Amino acid sequence: MSTLAPRGAELADGPSLRELFGGILGDKYDKETNPNGMINIGTAENYTMIPEVSQYTQDHPVALTPDQLSYGEGPWGTPRLRRAMAHHMNKRFHPVAPIQPDDLLFANGVSTICELLGFSLASPGDAILMSSPIYQAFAVDFGTKAQVATMHVSFPPGMDQFSPAAVAEYERVLVASSSQTGGPQIRAILLCHPHNPLGRPYPRETLIEFMKLCEKYQIHLLSDEIYAMSVYSPTPPPSPSPFESILAFDSTPYISPSLLHVLYGLSKDFAAGGYGSDFSWIPVASELLACGLLEDDAWLEAFFERSRRRLAEGREFAGGLLREKGVPFYGEAGAGFFLWVDLRGWLPLPLPSASASGSEVGGEGKGKGKEEGKKREKILVDRMMEKKVFLTPGMDMFAEEPGFFRLVFSQEEDVIREGLRRVFEAIGV
Repeated sequence: MSTLAPRGAELADGPSLRELFGGILGDKYDKETNPNGMINIGTAENYTMIPEVSQYTQDHPVALTPDQLSYGEGPWGTPRLRRAMAHHMNKRFHPVAPIQPDDLLFANGVSTICELLGFSLASPGDAILMSSPIYQAFAVDFGTKAQVATMHVSFPPGMDQFSPAAVAEYERVLVASSSQTGGPQIRAILLCHPHNPLGRPYPRETLIEFMKLCEKYQIHLLSDEIYAMSVYSPTPPPSPSPFESILAFDSTPYISPSLLHVLYGLSKDFAAGGYGSDFSWIPVASELLACGLLEDDAWLEAFFERSRRRLAEGREFAGGLLREKGVPFYGEAGAGFFLWVDLRGWLPLPLPSASASGSEVGGEGKGKGKEEGKKREKILVDRMMEKKVFLTPGMDMFAEEPGFFRLVFSQEEDVIREGLRRVFEAIGV
């Protein structure tokens, strides 16, 4: 008999993160010391820049005063931290109106901010609307405690989901949900800007259409800009617009300021995923380290320049290896650490019973077809895991059909080369 409460039992019966990530992160590949270890080219971290941040922390060690070992100045971020972040965002996000320290609220991670937004902007059973595909953990961030669902917008074939015309698809889903008896009430639209996993920012004209839509229905617009400083120039450059923060132009003609929110943190741009001090109470040591980084303009400018250059090089290197094998990928990426790789051509064929019920690739999308697609994609995932390589499966990121994977290229070239060699071996190319 379980001693857990119903919600605890429900969580315990769900997927085990320990089992999933234990096998991925617990046997890390190293060319010299563990050449047969797991190569993780699926988790989005800026691996090539981590040593520089590590060296910075060693060169600038944190010494805690007695006062800093107490509860300090509260859980919303010290004045020093808020001033430092306001300076960083004013200098590099180019807001149309200067950001004031009191405009900022901190927590111990952007995941925590999402959870807090779920609690404050929605009620249990309500929903946040977002694109397909998208960062897979939003469903957990909003759903686990706040019990707010995520709903995902699909787009007609040939439609550019970053275009102003695509905003009409969000309205279609919003209206359909509100008119459905018992359907979830959509309380906000969330944008990954730049997008994870497609690696593109939204142009201003599309952002404006999102603002108009949210104002029309009096719902919130959340812009997650955690990759704002991880925008690079690939060769050849993609056609889409460069990144422009949603703060960088006057939004007041289109949306009430109380409905607009920007999310940001240190884990991606600052190569500090284990820092615990993104944008709930922030550990003092993490807060002091964050202040030191944010206040050191000369170091940061050089760091961001090197990061952007290495991201462009990594994208070109990984893209070249994929092209050599005839593996297609989304070619418009110019931000973030990843490529959206299309392995649909290497999916196992549907089971005869699934094909007979209309569940083949062309019919994927709902019900049994979706579940069958996940099973077929899982077979490909298992083949890769047998070869000791991990890419993030697209169905985990709410892709519209199976066979897409997120490849993280922000690694040393020998890791990418060996990782993709294993992927190619798993799919037989």
